[in-house]
Amino acid sequence: MNRGNKLWEGHRLLIPELREKAVAACRSCVFLVAVTGREETRTGCVAGIKEYGTLRKRVPREIHAAELIRRVGRDGLKEVLSRGSDPGAPACGLFREFT
Repeated sequence: MNRGNKLWEGHRLLIPELREKAVAACRSCVFLVAVTGREETRTGCVAGIKEYGTLRKRVPREIHAAELIRRVGRDGLKEVLSRGSDPGAPACGLFREFT
């Protein structure tokens, strides 16, 4: 019935500019990095860190937990790990695809 209409997506109305962000997942975002600790590696979102969020510094694919603690402290490390815990989650408003 409404096939082909970009505003109609599964009973939701979406603004065309936000459609790409709404259908994208965190796994394809440049801000999702592997945070390596002593014993394990977890994924985390570094978009909240000023240098990476504004793209002043290149976002690495992997970063050591000790470096994150030096930059943003233990609370910042916890925030980074909590935001990027599910790579399959829908992307946030800061989504930026790999180029």
